[in-house]
Amino acid sequence: MEASVLMVIGLAILLVGSICFAHRLYEIVQIDARARGFRHPKTWGLFSISSNNSSGLLLYLIKRRKYPIIELSKEDAERIEKGKKAISAAIIFVAMGAILIIVSIVLK
Repeated sequence: MEASVLMVIGLAILLVGSICFAHRLYEIVQIDARARGFRHPKTWGLFSISSNNSSGLLLYLIKRRKYPIIELSKEDAERIEKGKKAISAAIIFVAMGAILIIVSIVLK
């Protein structure tokens, strides 16, 4: 295979993994914020994925320590667990994409 084909495949896999990771993280933060009684859970979800250095997620994790879980339904708990598994798969996709990109660079 040509190096450029490997590069494109690696970039596609990396992009899919990154989008899946961001979407699932948004869902998990939104469900958690709603269960803890935050006023704008969707905003916290967006804020957690918006920065490059994870400062939004870190700020959310620090702030949520003051808010115990008030109400978390069984369905929401299952969605969080499903989201955690999907995030693990997304991380694997990102790693595979990065490895393919590195291999394509080395093959050039």
